[in-house]
Amino acid sequence: MHPRITTLILSLLLVSHYALAQPLTVVDWAMLADPDAQQFEDPYRDLTKPQFESLMALARLQIALGGEVAEGERADLEERASDLSRNLQGEGLDPEWILDQREVVAARRQHAALATNPALDGERIELTGYLLVAPDAEDGATVAYLLPDRGVCMHLPPPPPNQLVRLDIDQLPEPLGPCIAAAVRGRLAANETTTTVPVFDDIVPLWSSLRLDVSEAITSGILSSQNSEISKNRLGN
Repeated sequence: MHPRITTLILSLLLVSHYALAQPLTVVDWAMLADPDAQQFEDPYRDLTKPQFESLMALARLQIALGGEVAEGERADLEERASDLSRNLQGEGLDPEWILDQREVVAARRQHAALATNPALDGERIELTGYLLVAPDAEDGATVAYLLPDRGVCMHLPPPPPNQLVRLDIDQLPEPLGPCIAAAVRGRLAANETTTTVPVFDDIVPLWSSLRLDVSEAITSGILSSQNSEISKNRLGN
């Protein structure tokens, strides 16, 4: 055999051995989010439903008062706004400050939903969830997503971007089905992507902040319940 070919084969074997020898982290979905980004002040978080509804009613009244209102109607709106504000203050809340925090809190929530765990970036992981196949990429590459639950296939909104993993996968595992339970292994990377996926009679936009270069994948068959276990068909060590 030619020396160059021998060297190439040895190099490939060494690379394969190195990849297999690298540690594998079995993760759950909560680990994918940046833990630091989840800690922030959110004055809306602990509001009761009646308190939140009162705040929203106060906000609507303030918007109305900021526009053109008949003089007689203005007095009524101001009185209603004053009553709502006074009642909320009586419950120990500062309604004006809380309403001023709307954009700040919205930005913090979006960051918490998008930020990924830096400790897992570039790591080999194993993750179980539900497989959703997307249309092929423009270059013909197979595209699929792993989700923490089957909600998207039940017409529920997609999970946050850091709870949705785009899969770079050469060949889809068998058997396949809508939102089928699956276990995958591969190298995880923080990488933001968006696409749309047809689900039944709807088109669902998927926004993901994670990407997995899949080396192994299995499915357990079409499940009739989220309580079904995939552990029987879990990837071996």
